[in-house]
Amino acid sequence: MKQDISFDQKRPRVLLSGHLPPPMSGIGTYYETLLGSSLPKRVNLQFIDTSSRRRPGVETGSWSFSNVISAIADCVRFAKSVVIFQPEICHIATTYGLSFLKHSVCVLMARLSGSQVLLHPHCSFHFLYERRGRAWQWFIRKVIGMCQGVVVLSNEWKKLQDVVPDCPVYYLPNAIDLLSYVEVATERIEAKEDEPCLHVLYLGHLGKEKGSFDLISAAKTVLEQQRGILFDLVGQEQVFGDMQALQTQVAEARLEQFIHIQSAVARAEKIELFRNADLFVYPSYHEGMPMAVIEAMACGLPIIATQVGGLPELVRPELNGLLVPAGRPDQLADAIQQLAHDAPIRHSMQENSLRLAQENFDIEKLVERLVDIYQALLSPRQQIPFPN
Repeated sequence: MKQDISFDQKRPRVLLSGHLPPPMSGIGTYYETLLGSSLPKRVNLQFIDTSSRRRPGVETGSWSFSNVISAIADCVRFAKSVVIFQPEICHIATTYGLSFLKHSVCVLMARLSGSQVLLHPHCSFHFLYERRGRAWQWFIRKVIGMCQGVVVLSNEWKKLQDVVPDCPVYYLPNAIDLLSYVEVATERIEAKEDEPCLHVLYLGHLGKEKGSFDLISAAKTVLEQQRGILFDLVGQEQVFGDMQALQTQVAEARLEQFIHIQSAVARAEKIELFRNADLFVYPSYHEGMPMAVIEAMACGLPIIATQVGGLPELVRPELNGLLVPAGRPDQLADAIQQLAHDAPIRHSMQENSLRLAQENFDIEKLVERLVDIYQALLSPRQQIPFPN
């Protein structure tokens, strides 16, 4: 998919490469939101989707023959766009694994064309760089060294400045269009009712790395103490067979009445899930800055999440939620029970989640910063400091 904006000499020409749904993902949601913002009016923009939209979500990122062929096709489309559009800036989204390898080719093509390159990793620094072997780390440093800047999601990425000191690092958290979510939050906060049955929601990919099995274990512990709680796990499986394995875990515990697992939803269905929830839980093992958590905050939900990636910048302990270590279903269960039994603190967290979302994750505020980053790439003397 391409979005063409009429040529305007006064605005920088930006080729934005990313991903749009389907399949559903936080990255797809982000770029869909960005294209619906004021950004296309602020710069001379062309968007190129560098991820196959025909591929099932469970195959995303895997090193399969079909994915390699798709990656080559993605690179060819990107190259054509560079030649035809002749951008001043190539803003290239990436993640880890095959995605990074593919987009490293896009970085090279953009540099050969004379374009300024802004790399935008949508993952945690730990997962992209720290947990990799020396050969991969060397390769990542070389790719980033070809770029004129890197856009990062969280303070965890400050460490990149030590790894590649000559490449500017720009802080730009994920953001959303708040409107439809804030309506849900307003209804929730104004109602201030104690629900007879508490609904706990997880929304995202389903699998081991997302903490889905930990959440089932925690739910089992919670339900042994109190049956008036329902758990909804909603998303697409990360690895083939994860959905069935999760359903088997629930069935073996005989908790099908209390724990529901369903496929990913979008737009109105997703909003309805947020509306019916009372707590949002995100027990992932590694993260950049998940869109689902920002959406839950904007809906006025208290958040329970793990202390990984950018999640500590979203969840302020005792203010709008609780943080627990990854891989500790016992502590996850304790946190759920703590908030389940304390309606006043939940009500306080509802208001704080909404306030933090409005203050920090409004897409138009972040568009303003992104345009400043583009200007900094074209005017090297202009500096944008990393926030403290």
